[in-house]
This record gives sequence, C-alpha cells and structure tokens, in this order.
Amino acid sequence: MRIIEGGLETVPGYTFSAIKAGIRYADRLDYALIKPDGPCNAAGVFTKNIVSAAPVRLCRERINSPVEAIAVNSTIANACTGEKGYMAALDITSDIERRLGLSEKSVLMCSTGVIGRQLPVEKMLSSHSPMIEGLNRSQGPMFSKAIMTTDTFPKSAAASFSAGGQEYVIAGTAKGSGMIAPDMATLLAFLITDAPIERKTLDSIFRRAVDKTINSITIDGDMSTNDTALILSPVSASPISDSESLDSFESALENVLLRLSEMLVKDGEGATKLVRIHVREAATREDARRAARSIAQSALVKTAFFGEDPNWGRIAAAAGYSGAVFDQEKLTISFGPLTIFKNGAPIECESSELKGIMSQREFTVFVDLGAGTENAMFMTCDFSYDYVKINAEYTT
Repeated sequence: MRIIEGGLETVPGYTFSAIKAGIRYADRLDYALIKPDGPCNAAGVFTKNIVSAAPVRLCRERINSPVEAIAVNSTIANACTGEKGYMAALDITSDIERRLGLSEKSVLMCSTGVIGRQLPVEKMLSSHSPMIEGLNRSQGPMFSKAIMTTDTFPKSAAASFSAGGQEYVIAGTAKGSGMIAPDMATLLAFLITDAPIERKTLDSIFRRAVDKTINSITIDGDMSTNDTALILSPVSASPISDSESLDSFESALENVLLRLSEMLVKDGEGATKLVRIHVREAATREDARRAARSIAQSALVKTAFFGEDPNWGRIAAAAGYSGAVFDQEKLTISFGPLTIFKNGAPIECESSELKGIMSQREFTVFVDLGAGTENAMFMTCDFSYDYVKINAEYTT
C-alpha cells in the first residue's frame, strides 16, 4: 500500500461534476455528481437513527443493485420532509438517469444541510444539463468542496495497492464537522476504486473498515438523520478474489478512511484539538469500545481538553458509567507517556510536563482497565466557545 497525493481524481474510470445550483444560497457550490464509466458494485453503511432522510431511504432500496451514478446536494438535508421529500429524490435521480441514458433506479442520492426544508426540485432539475456537461475526472476536488456544510476545508485521501500483479487506486472524500456520533458512518463519505470487488465481499470489507475508522470518531455525540458512507467498485466478470489481494485492498481502504477520520475530527465545529482515546486491557472488545466512546463523547471531558485542564476524574467517571466491566482499583489513566492515575489512585507528576502535553494540537489519553487484553481507540475533539456559536446560529 502506498499513500498518494490527491483524492477522487486519482482513480481511473470515474468523472465528477460540481455546480452552483442555488439550492439554498445563490453563490456557493451545492450540487455534485459522481459518474463511473460503467456499472459498479456498491456497499453502504447508513444512519441507525429512526428519523432518517429521504435519500437514505432511496439508497437503502437501491444499494444491492448495480450503481451508475451518485448525486449529492448540500445546504438542505431533505430530512423530515415526508413523502414529498422522497418523491423529490425519485424525480431528481430519474431525471439524471434519463439524461445520461442509465438504467432505472441506478442512481443513488445523498443530501446534507438543514433538516425540515424541501428541496427546490425544479431548480435542481434545470441544473442537470450543465452538471452533466461538466463531468470530468479533474473535477474531483470540486466535488469535495460542493458537499461541505460547516466544514472549513475539503477532505480527501488516496492510496494505491497491488493485487494480482496489477496496481489499483482507492480514494475517498468526506464531509462533517458537527452532528457527528459514532453509530455507523457518522457523516457523508464517498469511496471509489478501480479494483473490481464482488458485491458481498465489498460489503463485508467496507463494514469492517468503517467500524475501525469513521465509526470510531465523535465530535458532539449527535447522530445525524442523513449519515451515509458509500463505496463503488466496477462490475467485472473476473473480480479480485484471492485472499492476499483482498487483504491489500482492505489495508488501503482502512488507511484512506483513517486519514479522512482524522481530518473530520480536526475540523470539528470550533475544535482546537484532536485527542485519541486508547482504552486497553478490557475484558472484551465491546467493553473497550464502550469505555472509549463514553470518554470521547463526554461534554465534561471535552471542555476540560479545551481548557487544558487535566481533570482525570471526569475520564474515570465516564469510563465507570460506560457499561464496561472492570475493577476501579485496577484503573490507570495516562496523558501520553505521563501516568497521572494508577491502580485506582492519583500519583504525583510534573505539572509543567502535563501542561505541555495538553497544549498540543494532538495528544493521546490511555485508559487501562486491567480486566483483560482487548483494546479500542476513538478519536474526539474538544468543545470550545465557537461550537456553541456555530450551532446557535446554524439555521439563521
């Protein structure tokens, strides 16, 4: 596996487009399209929120059939919009299929933005002609910009890998700065590859990779109505099937998703720090994930990170109410290499060294439960004053 510069545009066999459709604002990129050269196998991971958006419903219905394009709009989520919202997604994707000469129900759709507003369907339909005319491989970076909402920068990553003596590429882009909680994909993410992978195999690998990466981050603990992560792989009569090649593909996919995850947390709304919570010595992997998630989502822990206050008591408390099973007399907490709480009791440490660790843009907190050998890692950010300001004014 080799990390390469760039994003979606590095993958052969795909074109992209991004335009200003005026969906909610007059002068911003807000509508985008991915068009593979041919039908693709697809896999998707979607929100577990019972209140889910119309495009999520549409994707769930179509994900098991060959996919020929993905349309994405920002600024309006098309969530909590009833049957009218679902019909809007059907009308939009049907028009794209007709204009491109694609199979019926072969276009997926994703939306992100404000909940409860209807899409301006006629305005979007009238944008299809210039959007389709603008399809070009070089437009990958513009696609990444068009899907942003409160993000402050576009997020892309790419890697190449070898399989069966041939070099392939996998790349991805994602958006998300707020309403991020680790209970599926937690955002919008789009992955593409020129490596042909059978659909069920693609689905299994994708779910494992999502679980280890973008399903192990949190910004504010709120699960969106629109969370969707999709991956496309070209349909082929001879898909990659040997275990060594599939392992190479999975390793490259995890690398791309991990780098996207780091970017998402760094760009958390108002965030000033990226903090990795490593829970070790848990009895089960699920216990490790419970404790890591609980600590990473705690508002008290996150505000302490912002204030650079080494309040380890909040970390211990969050681990304790997480549901993970452990003996508090064996609990140990460290900030980087500096242990500040060992076997259930505080220990003396150099305050200046601890301050130096917490003042960094990135640092790691280790929590050892002393109950077994399993571990898990979540990435989180701090809560700053700006987080409140951004979300207090989001719809206005």
